[in-house]
Amino acid sequence: MDNSLIDQIRQANDIVEVVQSYLPLKHIGSNWRGICPFHNDTRPSFYVSQPKQIYKCFACGKAGNVFSFVQDYEKITFIEAAKKLAGRAGIPIPERERTTVVSTKRQQLLTVYKSAGLFFSESLFKHGESVLDYLKERQISPETAKALELGYALPSEKALLNHLMKEGYSVSLLKESGLFGNYGGALTDLFRDRLMFPIHNTTSEVIAFGGRIMQDKTEVGKYMNSPGTELYTKGKELYGLFKTKYDISKADYSLVCEGYFDFLRLYETGFTNCVASLGTALTEEQIYLLNRYSSRTYMLYDGDSAGLKAAIRGGLLCLAKGMEVRIIDLPDKDDPDTFILKQGKAALQSLIDTAPNLIGFMAASNKLEQAVKERIEMLLDAIRHIQDAVQRELLLREVSDAFGISESALKTNLRRSSRTPSQETAVAPPPSINGEAVDERNLLILALKDTQSYKLLATELSADYFNNRLYQRLFKHMQENILPENIGDAAAMMDSIENNELKECLAGLLFEDLQLMSLENLVNDIKLRKTQRDLEALDKAITEHPENLELLKQKSILSRNYRRMTKKVVNKVLY
Repeated sequence: MDNSLIDQIRQANDIVEVVQSYLPLKHIGSNWRGICPFHNDTRPSFYVSQPKQIYKCFACGKAGNVFSFVQDYEKITFIEAAKKLAGRAGIPIPERERTTVVSTKRQQLLTVYKSAGLFFSESLFKHGESVLDYLKERQISPETAKALELGYALPSEKALLNHLMKEGYSVSLLKESGLFGNYGGALTDLFRDRLMFPIHNTTSEVIAFGGRIMQDKTEVGKYMNSPGTELYTKGKELYGLFKTKYDISKADYSLVCEGYFDFLRLYETGFTNCVASLGTALTEEQIYLLNRYSSRTYMLYDGDSAGLKAAIRGGLLCLAKGMEVRIIDLPDKDDPDTFILKQGKAALQSLIDTAPNLIGFMAASNKLEQAVKERIEMLLDAIRHIQDAVQRELLLREVSDAFGISESALKTNLRRSSRTPSQETAVAPPPSINGEAVDERNLLILALKDTQSYKLLATELSADYFNNRLYQRLFKHMQENILPENIGDAAAMMDSIENNELKECLAGLLFEDLQLMSLENLVNDIKLRKTQRDLEALDKAITEHPENLELLKQKSILSRNYRRMTKKVVNKVLY
C-alpha cells in the first residue's frame, strides 16, 4: 500500500473518534482517558492525544497510532486495519490493493463464522416458521431477532456443512471451526434443529454460537455452546455486549443477567444496557470487559437461591476490581424474563431505582445462608484486592456502618493478608533512572518538539553521547528514519517504528511537555557527561598501558576541552 494512501487514511480517521467506537473515553485536560483494552486495567490508564493522534497506556506501555490501535484491538494485520479505516472514511482502495488474501487462521475462521451466521439467520426466516412461532409465544419480536442476528440450525445432519463447502471452505478449516462433529472421518453439523444465538466479540464479529433445542429430549441438553477455538474462549465474552456497549456507556451502568432469554426479554423491553454471562458464573475477564464501558453494574440474576449466590459471587468480583455494585433482588420463583412478563417494565425499573449496593444488601438480606461474620469476611476478601487506598478506606467505612462493626476491628482483619493479590497482579513500576538518564530523556522530549530543535540535536550529538541504552537506540532510529520535516507529525513517526519497546518509549516522550527547559543547556550537559566518561576510560587505559604516549596526548586534548566546557557552564551561572 502506497505511503501517500496510508497518510490519506490516517488523516481521515481521527484517533479519538475511532477509539471511542470501541470504548468510552473522557476528556481530561488536553488528552482523553479510558480503561486500557490491552491489559486487565482496573483504573483508567489509557491516554489518547487528539493533537498528536497517538495513544499510550501508562500501565502496560502499549502505544501507537490509529492503525496500530485497530490492528491490536481486532488482532488483524496492518493492511486489514488500513482497509477497515479506509472503508470507515469512504476512501476507495485501488484494485491492486484488494487482492490481498486473508492468510491468518483467525481471519479464515472469522469468515467461516460470518458465513455460518448468515446461513442460520436466513434459515430462520426461510425455513424456521415453527421457531418464529416459538419466539412469538415468548413475546420476542422479529425485529429483536434480526437485531441480534438470531438464526435456526436445520434438522439435517449436513445442511451447514454443504452450504460452507459450496462457498469454497476447505475441509481442514471446517474441522478446526468447532462447528462440526467428526464421526468415523465424516463431518456432521454440531447444531441441528436449534434456535441459534450468535456470540459476538466487541467489534461485532461472530466468534461462536449458542443453540437451544426445539424438541426437548432427555438425552440431549437444552442448550449447547460452541467449543473453544482460536476465536472463542468460554468465560471471556459477554452475550449482547456488541449491541449494548454504547447504551451501557450512555446510561453509565450495566445490567448483568445470566441467560439468553433473560437478555432477549430485557432488550425487547427497552433495557438496552444489559449483557448476559452466557450461563456461566461471571469471570474476571468478563468484568474487565464491563469495566471498559462503565464502572457501575447491577446484578440481575434469578430470584432463587442459586441465582442469589451467583449474583453475590459476581458482585464481589466486581467490587474487588473497584466497581460500584448493586443487587436487584427478584422474587424467589422469578427470573428477569418471567418477572417482566408478569410485572412489566415499570416494576423492574422500580427495582433498579431502589436497588441497594452490595454491602448494604449483604448486611440486610435475610435470604443469604452465610452468618454475619462470614458475610463480612467475604466483603473484606474483596476489598483486599482494591489498590486505591482511599477507595478501600471508604468501603471499610461502609461495611462498618452497614454491619455496626468498628473500623478498627475491620482493619485488623484486613491486615491478615500480608501480601494482597492486587500487589501480585499490579503492573510493575518502571525502574528508577538516574539523573543522567533523566537528562537524556528530557533532551529527546525537547528535540521532538519542533523541526529546529530536532536539527540542533542531530547536528550537535551522535548516538554514543547517550549512556542509556534505550534512549541511545531511539536516537539512532530517529537519525536513520525520521526526517526533520516529519517532526510534529507524531502519528506518522509511530509508523516508522516496528520495535514495540522503541514505539512505547517514543509515545511516552511525545506525551510529555517541557515548557521551561532549554534544549541547548541539556545538549551541553550531555556533552560534558560524555567527556567525563571518555576521560575515565582514558585514565583506565593509561593505568593498563603507561608506556602508550598517544593515550597521554589524547587525555591532554580532552582535558583542555573539558576545562573549556566547564568554564562556559560557570560563566553562565555567574552572569
